[in-house]
Amino acid sequence: MKPLRTTNQPRRRLLPLAGAVLLLIGCTQKPEPTAEVAPSPTVVLPAPSPTVSPTPSASPTPQQQTYREKSGLFQISFPKGYSHKTTGSGIAFVSADQNFAGAVDFGSAEGKQLNTQQLEASLKTEFTNRLEEVNWQTSQVQPDGSLRIDWTGKDKSGNALDAVSIVEQRGNYIFVLNLFGINKPYQNYNTDAETIVNSYQIQPPAASPSPQSNNKTQTNAKPQNPKQP
Repeated sequence: MKPLRTTNQPRRRLLPLAGAVLLLIGCTQKPEPTAEVAPSPTVVLPAPSPTVSPTPSASPTPQQQTYREKSGLFQISFPKGYSHKTTGSGIAFVSADQNFAGAVDFGSAEGKQLNTQQLEASLKTEFTNRLEEVNWQTSQVQPDGSLRIDWTGKDKSGNALDAVSIVEQRGNYIFVLNLFGINKPYQNYNTDAETIVNSYQIQPPAASPSPQSNNKTQTNAKPQNPKQP
């Protein structure tokens, strides 16, 4: 199994993964007479999508730097030399050599509670639509309840992606962390991936408690199982 990774698409304005997951769930579920199943279009926020480096405009960090989302929903750290930029629904980042990149994307769940199967199916559908090709490798539920999906693919520009995605719902939010090698094996960046993933923390507001959110708050994201070639 390979370590973690992410995605971003600067040339096209596409749905954020978190918002797209909600939208796809709404489109595939049968409506109930007493409640509206499909989420409002306002749930969909602009965000990065799987492709080559996010080309952040910020200068590379001289040492490890931690980013905390302005509302306190999540925080994440990057190794020395990484650049990052905020997006409409999270943050995108890239290594100094531009061959390893990632993003955190989040969106409101609009009061819905999605199970692991729904999250996995919707994320896979979204990637299939966005990429030139995609090959699913493994899916594994992590101890904290999140779902890790290992995959490889090729974006619309022909760049080979070797990636890991982590999707989860915490409280009333859906989060997606993507990490990916760009025309390079993911395993070349295992150390960077472990640093990033071990620093990734989700901390939903106290006003949006849920049984799952208590397991995630103040804990590291995922165990680091290296991704195998």
